[in-house]
Amino acid sequence: MRFAKWLLIIGVILSTMTVFAQDTVKLTPFTDAAYGIQGVIPEGWTKVAPGIYARQQDAGDPTLIAQQAAPASLDKVVASLLPQLQLKALPESSGTAATDAFSWTLYKTEVSGGGVTVTVDLALAEKDSKTYVILMQAKPDEYDALHTSVFLAAVNAFVPQAEATPEADLPYTAEDVSIPNGDVTLAGTLTLPDGDGPFPVVVLVTGSGPQDRDESLAPLTGLKPFAVIADYLTREGLAVLRYDDRGVGKSTGDYAKADLNDFESDASAAIDFLLTRDDIDHDQIGLLGHSEGGIIAAKLGATNTHLAFIVAMAGTAVKGTDLLLVQNHDIILANGGSQEMADITNEYMTKMMDAVANNDLDTFKTLTHDFAIKQIKALPQSQQDAVGDLEAYANKVVDQQVAGYFNDWFRSLLAYDPSVDWAKTTIPVLAVFGGKDTQVSAKENAPAMEAALKASGNTDYQIVTIPTANHLFQDAKTGGTAEYPTLPDKFVDAFLPTIGDWILKHVTLPA
Repeated sequence: MRFAKWLLIIGVILSTMTVFAQDTVKLTPFTDAAYGIQGVIPEGWTKVAPGIYARQQDAGDPTLIAQQAAPASLDKVVASLLPQLQLKALPESSGTAATDAFSWTLYKTEVSGGGVTVTVDLALAEKDSKTYVILMQAKPDEYDALHTSVFLAAVNAFVPQAEATPEADLPYTAEDVSIPNGDVTLAGTLTLPDGDGPFPVVVLVTGSGPQDRDESLAPLTGLKPFAVIADYLTREGLAVLRYDDRGVGKSTGDYAKADLNDFESDASAAIDFLLTRDDIDHDQIGLLGHSEGGIIAAKLGATNTHLAFIVAMAGTAVKGTDLLLVQNHDIILANGGSQEMADITNEYMTKMMDAVANNDLDTFKTLTHDFAIKQIKALPQSQQDAVGDLEAYANKVVDQQVAGYFNDWFRSLLAYDPSVDWAKTTIPVLAVFGGKDTQVSAKENAPAMEAALKASGNTDYQIVTIPTANHLFQDAKTGGTAEYPTLPDKFVDAFLPTIGDWILKHVTLPA
């Protein structure tokens, strides 16, 4: 499943409610580490997702405020917001607001569904390669009071979160770097231990979906895997290079038009960049790839002669079509779905993937439309009513699925079998899996990885499954994707020592 990690989850809640008289709103400070922001929210409102607070005066109260940030351009964030707001384009601006931190553009619109209408306030600002969003929705009866006391107050108080650890206090150097790759320039961070080097180095390659150099996963979780891994490994004496995906953060290029070959090229460019550095040991360059980054690791392990070792973090070892069928099945069951729904979904997935592989857009649209209708009709009547016009809903799903899956990236993922490249990889490999991972099943991928590495004649590999870890290597209960936001924003205890100890056994640190 390809997660757009910066995609804002601001689903508009539309249901019946009682109209309440507006009491005086008392505001309280909040900080959201997942988005790196701080500001104010109404006291007593309930956090329902990262950056989203709902009033919840009764079960049907739709009043909420969302305050979020995305490492993406304003245009890309707006494109993700418009379908949620039932709009094809932003309305005419209702004004602007200048604060010490941002220059905001304000909008006002109405959203209807299930017999309920809410008024939506929206504020957008772009700064330092990030887009910031504040959204408030309320019943029209209460809008005027909440617009001033909640929305405008939130706009005025909203600022980026102060860095918890100033770089000057770190026991190592963090250097901003630019990595050229043809017409794309990748922006990254190279962390270097104290000393002259040259240092062994690990290149970090992100999973699927547009992600920044920290592999920020908000709103799924506040955990930033690559920031944590880079800090841990650098404190152990290793240099670490991580970079924003093309088209994300400060990197140039267009992520939406890229496929696996482009991401392989970017990782290769990162390795080439390190070869220009005197403070890097050119014979000790390793790569850690997470999820789809593990696919890139397989590709480079088979072809790049400058790589000395690989860590595959939930890396895949089966063909893309097989991976996705198991993935969808396991996610549905872990998130509370039925076996029947899992079977129906896999029937759709099989036909949908075939349509993508054959570039059959008409069939893809028909399949997706019919599947969306089938899903809604399987819901209780009250939930069907809340959706409103089923045809409009299905057409919206089709548009989203075409953008997400009918493209070169998905086509390249379906066709690629990483076991072929793992079978050509003879450098040391550590493959770490999560026993409760529903996105890259350890039960399916660990044996396939071992078989491929054995076939290569590789005599220096280790395959580790951490029993309670999910795909993000959190300590999980079900492993389902819906569980991610409910878990602590940290790795399971065994994860960092597992990768750190293995790497240190395969490198020589400078004296």
